[in-house]
Amino acid sequence: MTPGAVCRVSTPDAKRAVLATFRSPHWTAPVRDSPGLFRYRRHDCELRVRADGVVCYVAFHTASEPASPRPARVRPAPARRRGRRGGAGTVWPTTWRELRARLRTAGCGLARRGKHWRVEVPGGQIYTLPCTASDHRALRNAAHELAGLGIDLRRPNTHRHRRAAG
Repeated sequence: MTPGAVCRVSTPDAKRAVLATFRSPHWTAPVRDSPGLFRYRRHDCELRVRADGVVCYVAFHTASEPASPRPARVRPAPARRRGRRGGAGTVWPTTWRELRARLRTAGCGLARRGKHWRVEVPGGQIYTLPCTASDHRALRNAAHELAGLGIDLRRPNTHRHRRAAG
């Protein structure tokens, strides 16, 4: 940073703010309109600095004028799920799509009506399923209620070993 740039700032507080922003900015970002310029920001002081360290622009943002948006933070990768869903040990459906597929194979009629699915049970009863449920237990509750109406939605017992009689 050139000493002349600091001398052009009018008050000693402003000079300190410019020097502090230049030496340790809270964040930096490239200027979209001008390649080769970087934006340094600290509190209400903003500098535009060339790659060689020359300050080209100084601005102080007051509370009345909106500050430019900060660059987005880089988020760490999301944590991996430890538990598995589905698999050979799960008897009940684990997704809404799987539940609807098992209902179709059980002979139920399905029709989408707005934000809900209408299930026509072979006995003539009507059951309503949500398209997007708000409760994490809604899928399991719906499967158990449909089982209470006489529809078996459990996975067939084909993967389990039979014990030898003897």
